[in-house]
Amino acid sequence: MSNKEPWLAVNLSIILAGAGQVYSGKTAKGIFLGLVNISSIVGLILFVIKPSDYSILGLSLILVSILIYLWNILDAYKSAKKGNTPDFENKRKKNKDAWLAALLSRIEPGLGHLYIGKTAIGFTLMFISVIALVYFQLIYLVILTIISPLVAYHAYMAAPIRREYSRKPIVKFTIFTYIVPIIFPFILGLFIRTHIAEPRWIPSGSMQPALNGTVNQWEADKVTVDKIGYKFNNPKRGDIVVFSPTEALRKEQFQNAFIKRIVGLPGEKVELKKGKVYINDKPLEENYVASGQLTSTEVCTSAPTQPYLSSSVTIPPNSYLVLGDNRESAYDSRCWGVVPKDNIIGKASAIFWPIERRRSL
Repeated sequence: MSNKEPWLAVNLSIILAGAGQVYSGKTAKGIFLGLVNISSIVGLILFVIKPSDYSILGLSLILVSILIYLWNILDAYKSAKKGNTPDFENKRKKNKDAWLAALLSRIEPGLGHLYIGKTAIGFTLMFISVIALVYFQLIYLVILTIISPLVAYHAYMAAPIRREYSRKPIVKFTIFTYIVPIIFPFILGLFIRTHIAEPRWIPSGSMQPALNGTVNQWEADKVTVDKIGYKFNNPKRGDIVVFSPTEALRKEQFQNAFIKRIVGLPGEKVELKKGKVYINDKPLEENYVASGQLTSTEVCTSAPTQPYLSSSVTIPPNSYLVLGDNRESAYDSRCWGVVPKDNIIGKASAIFWPIERRRSL
């Protein structure tokens, strides 16, 4: 069995939980720890998607995953060291460890050089890093993500003793340091955005007062759209949903997604009378509608055909009638018709920004 570098294992497990264990030959354990690390991200997403429903689950997953991640780092060191020969361990401990220098350099540029005795370089790098942190935070992030792997490489190569006889291990590690933090989050983020949840901002005032909308996205409410919930349950009355333009809206050249509240369900009879919505001949209680507003088809002046709710209708199967809460300015199902379930992207489950408005919907 070949000897393993414990501090290299630690470096790997910091970048990607479980990677140090895989390097040390503990493949099953490494894969398990990697999956646990992903679960922490899922827990955070659940917490953002639906704070009231998933807060305990989300926070518990995050806490447990943080503890396991820290244990993963300690275990990476022990797993690598366990199979080493006594002779290798004695030689390793007698000198400054080049892989520890690389680790320290990734934590804070300059620490690794100080550790191996390169004082001038170490203090210079730390001085630049501290100045960047205090005055140029964006530059400091660049230092940590782009420059620190190169600093770690230099610290490793400048160490007085290296047990490897070629540059291949540190070159591979440097490439790993760049690729994993970029590629892995990108793939995971793409999967999450496609199948689990995505952020959206509210571009209009049609959902006032529940959602503040404006064409300036920096002033508008930002919501989390839950894409997974409707894979197991049907949409319910009162849900605020994001949906792609229906066939009728596409004919009017609409391309961007809409956000409205579900009012009518499949098979229900819907009509407007005396400024109110009637479902199966009974008035619908709507405490979310902007104060004092009536529900009518007078807002449908731009509709190319007769308004959909100009008379009573029965909602087709797998379709939903959606209205804006701001009834006097919303262009919604009253004008152009129902939304097929296949057009629904997901449920707006929470406002996550601005922070003072953060809440479940």
